Amino acid sequence: MSNLPRGDWSRHIDQVIRSKHYTWIAEGLAGAPLREAVTAITVDLMHLCHRTGLSWEQLLADSEELCHSEESQCRTTANAA
Repeated sequence: MSNLPRGDWSRHIDQVIRSKHYTWIAEGLAGAPLREAVTAITVDLMHLCHRTGLSWEQLLADSEELCHSEESQCRTTANAA
């Protein structure tokens, strides 16, 4: 569980959706421990999915596929060097 303050999370999510400034998702997390920051970002992404009708499961599947592809490209490039 994260110890980061999230009292205003609902307003924060509404602002991100309305403005389309997705960099705001991580706003206020600078210096936080990695696990807590990533947890807060993940929760915000889940809220964004719920509020906009995106499928969290599909987002996760698409992200996993892209991650594997990028990791594979990275290994290929590193081996070629």
